Amino acid sequence: MAQPIRQQVVGIAAILAIVVISAVLYASRITYQEQVQTLRAEALAMSSIVVSYFERNLDTAEDAAEIAIHNPDLQHLRADAAVHVLRSLVNADPAIRNALLADLSGRPVAWAEPPLPTVEARLGLDWLKAAAASKTAVISPVLGAPEHLGHAIVMARGIANADGAPSGVLALVVDLEAFETAFTKIPMPPGSVITVTDERSVVIARSLESDRFVGRLAEAETARPRLPSEVPSTDVRVGLDGVERAYGNAVVSRGPWLASVGIPTEVARQRTAPIELRNVMIMLGALAFVLILSLLVSERALRALNELQRTAERVAAGDLSPLPPQNLGSVELNELHQGLAGMITNLRAAQDAVSAQMAEERRMREEKESLQRQLIRQERLAAIGVLVSGVAHELNNPLQAILGFAELLELQDDLPESVKHDLSLIRRESTRASAIIRNLQRFGRQTTEPSPVKLADVVTSVLELRQRKIEAQGIQLDIEDQSEVIVSAVFTELQQVVLNFLINAEQAVALLEPARRRILIRTSDGRNSARLEVEDDGAGVPPADEPKLFQPFFTTKPVGEGTGLGLSVSYGIITSHNGEIGHRSSPRGGAIFFFELPAK
Repeated sequence: MAQPIRQQVVGIAAILAIVVISAVLYASRITYQEQVQTLRAEALAMSSIVVSYFERNLDTAEDAAEIAIHNPDLQHLRADAAVHVLRSLVNADPAIRNALLADLSGRPVAWAEPPLPTVEARLGLDWLKAAAASKTAVISPVLGAPEHLGHAIVMARGIANADGAPSGVLALVVDLEAFETAFTKIPMPPGSVITVTDERSVVIARSLESDRFVGRLAEAETARPRLPSEVPSTDVRVGLDGVERAYGNAVVSRGPWLASVGIPTEVARQRTAPIELRNVMIMLGALAFVLILSLLVSERALRALNELQRTAERVAAGDLSPLPPQNLGSVELNELHQGLAGMITNLRAAQDAVSAQMAEERRMREEKESLQRQLIRQERLAAIGVLVSGVAHELNNPLQAILGFAELLELQDDLPESVKHDLSLIRRESTRASAIIRNLQRFGRQTTEPSPVKLADVVTSVLELRQRKIEAQGIQLDIEDQSEVIVSAVFTELQQVVLNFLINAEQAVALLEPARRRILIRTSDGRNSARLEVEDDGAGVPPADEPKLFQPFFTTKPVGEGTGLGLSVSYGIITSHNGEIGHRSSPRGGAIFFFELPAK
């Protein structure tokens, strides 16, 4: 059955891909096995290092015991004096946790430290008695049950008096946790484990999860315990924790114990991953090259018709961009191409005319909506201004009367000091209330015409509105006014910016301890500008939030406590005055918000 050329090319490429993929998978398997062998060699080398470390520490303990058994206090079993000798042995070697002096029957005479009931107390009298009769160092099985926290082994050495007759036994309790801590410092791939087992295949030290496995069999309970000499030097097996590892095994002759270093076989898979990726990329590149080359040969006969088909689909999708001139290989196809190009030109001209008309209508609609919004805003502001002016007028008259009568009463000479003090407070608070009313009148007018403004006046007017709230929150407010430059700005708009800065600073320090609630307002002059900064001692702005501070509707406050418009409106106000607004971190750990306006 006849098939399209393109389908035939794809079929041949699929067969070739199957062959290449099979070869790559086979090569990956061989590489993985080689990496596992490398891991076994690495684990064997590391096990030799562990054996050297283990035997070196045991040699150190044995040397200390060899020196100590010649001490007369130990030879004569003097309990009180022997305690000091035993403690010196414990303090000299961090691996030695405790030391015991016992008589020939194995009965303890003195301990360096009180014995742990789960470890040292498990040391039997018979074993100590046997160790006293030995002329060489004897090492006990692991002490401490699997469920206990501490595990140790005991190195015992018989003591003879000056005449050479046996007199007792010195036992050094070697802390296995010290070895486990040292094992964790050996650089190995993640998931690697160091295990030391005794001749009964019982785990006596382990670098991972020692509290779970120390004291348990290293093999399955149904398996026959293997002597250290029976274990192969390297193998691959699943450990007690269910992880498959490549193990290197070496014998600690002093035990005899078996030191095993296991490196997860997953490491081999990770090491082969880059090689497999490289092989896959080469395979994909080769397949792509063959497929592209084959498709290029087959496409030569179909290119002209496909080009016309794509052009028709593009026009149907609404793309009316001009067609580039090209030779399709025949006069008929070239004429069809030119006719299609003319049709696209006519359609594009009609589309441009419609788009221009729609753009004009949209512009007029947006302008109309903008004018309506401005009119509504002006009417609203005018209503607010009338309301504020009326309220201020009604309040100002009684305040002036209060202020006047207070001043008249103060002129009387026969008033007590307490009354004069109260009248002074009435006059001062009435003056403050009048200043607040004047500030409300100015704020309510909402003038949009710039006027000469001094930053200190803006700060004063805002504090008149906010001072009481700041004092109620126990916030320390400091003012550093060093600006003398006059700027041209809308006073009420600058009030709004400073008020936003101040409210944000109050919220930043509100949850701090009272002694740390501090806000600083600072004004200063540049060469041709005036600058205002509001600094707080709060937690500061996280670096991730800094790029979004002045975006509309961005807020870090809980839902319902902030709109996210304060800083964005402030940004619009300052930029409309040709100024600069920004934020930086405070040396005290908080935030500094500032703006800078050009001088008038």
